[in-house]
Amino acid sequence: MEKTGAEILLQTLREEGVDVIFGYPGANSLPIHDSLNNSPIRHYLVRHEQAAAHAADGYARATGKVGVCMGTSGPGATNLVTGIATAYMDSTPMVVLTGQVTTELLGSDAFQETDIIGITLPITKHSYLVSDPGEVESTVKQAFEIARSGRPGPVLIDLPRNVMAAKCEQSGVKNIAMPKKRHAGNKKNGEELQRIATYMNRSERPVILIGGGVKLSQACEELAGLIEKGNIPFVSTMMGIGSVYTLNGFNLGFIGTHGNELANRIVHDSDFILTIGARFSDRSTAIVKEFAPLATIAQVDIDPSSIGKVITADISLVCDIREALTKLTPLVERKERSGWLKRIEKERNALGKDRSMKECGPAGAFIRDVQTAMPEKTIAITDVGLNQIWTVRSWEAKTPRGMITPGGLGTMGFGLPAAMGVKIAVPDHGVVVFTGDGGFFMNIQELATISYYNLPVKIVVFNNGHLGMIRQMQDLFYGARFTDIELGDKVDIVAVARGFGIQADKVSVENSGAGIEKMCSADGPFLLEVVVDPDTYVFPIIPPGMSNIDMIGGRQG
Repeated sequence: MEKTGAEILLQTLREEGVDVIFGYPGANSLPIHDSLNNSPIRHYLVRHEQAAAHAADGYARATGKVGVCMGTSGPGATNLVTGIATAYMDSTPMVVLTGQVTTELLGSDAFQETDIIGITLPITKHSYLVSDPGEVESTVKQAFEIARSGRPGPVLIDLPRNVMAAKCEQSGVKNIAMPKKRHAGNKKNGEELQRIATYMNRSERPVILIGGGVKLSQACEELAGLIEKGNIPFVSTMMGIGSVYTLNGFNLGFIGTHGNELANRIVHDSDFILTIGARFSDRSTAIVKEFAPLATIAQVDIDPSSIGKVITADISLVCDIREALTKLTPLVERKERSGWLKRIEKERNALGKDRSMKECGPAGAFIRDVQTAMPEKTIAITDVGLNQIWTVRSWEAKTPRGMITPGGLGTMGFGLPAAMGVKIAVPDHGVVVFTGDGGFFMNIQELATISYYNLPVKIVVFNNGHLGMIRQMQDLFYGARFTDIELGDKVDIVAVARGFGIQADKVSVENSGAGIEKMCSADGPFLLEVVVDPDTYVFPIIPPGMSNIDMIGGRQG
């Protein structure tokens, strides 16, 4: 029986396990939206296409499945770009569907035509322009395989309107053979694993550096086993937080510009670093030549382009992280490492055991109170800015997917729509998003989506009336010459939320107990505006051009 390209598209999406699409319709995507009437796939109508991409991103991060978003041609497609780039930088598996003008109009500057494939070329793993309905099934299957294989990421499929409306006999393709990337053979992998084990067994001051790739490869249990067997302390990048339970006794915190001072100092003193699923971004390593000067560095990653991109690795291994850890753990000796662990404890005591908590001040205490009040199974989502650092340093991530944050691109406006995707993905989990007033305003229209679908998301808006992190940098490093950062206090955020049909309240960060209780016990969505003094910053911080051990703990002079 003949089917339209749109019908084949939706049937193939179902075969790939898709149950949700986040999108916004337009004339050139209407054949797909029309066919959704006869599909079990649920479509969530966002209020801006950027939010569709972020919601699909949140859905994917919460489940490990491929997220799907859709926009029409022209501005609909270009509005997806920021969300695509966010997913690309953080290795989120996503398939992006874009409507397109009819094939005969391509290249004619037709109404709402744009070369979305050309625009997104640097921020997708692959792109397709479908020119025949007979190609739809195989294209979709290839797109999903590429999106979730290797280092995951977004894949875009551009779908001309006439191709989606045209009919053809479905080919019945069930399996698509994908080209295999050539990696080093098992013999070489085995040799490198043995080298890593030898260095680790000989080292006196080893550290494991955990990146987001550990979660993506579902290797968290294997890594925890290695840490406990070898008594090896670990640090995380921002994306790696939660890979191993933070309270297991070996956690030093996360490293980098806004990281924990203990983590940065211990990495600097280590003699061997095993880096798992991390690419040593500039946010983690500051001045490259001064990063861990005494350490031999081993790097394991599935993406060969990540090896040695920033830091030169003495030992490198390109392979699946879970497979590598499974084979490495038996080669690592059980060691007490009492001298190293005592040295770390002494350093921790010198800094103050609760210093990390104190550094986040009342905002950190507030976040911990929220976690206590929320259900045990709760996922925290952050935006970008001071709110992000307060959250990643204060929220105790107890599961690999217990905290979701945009690390690579640092996308303001991510939090609110990503929280929608997370809640839809795991409705049995509590979901709370921590955002600042700046990021909140960027996708404030999604309050309408949350209200319409009655998504019981808890929304915390830290309101300091400013772009807080930029204010801190201007204060510390630009002679307190404040410019273009004041958002003001004229917006009644509580009234705005209520205008969207969402319960809301306002508290000060120092006196928030009643507001937290009200938010966490409320049925349905709830917004809590939390007033924060604009002079409340994040410390310590690495000044520009300084190394990881040159963190400052407050205003200088």
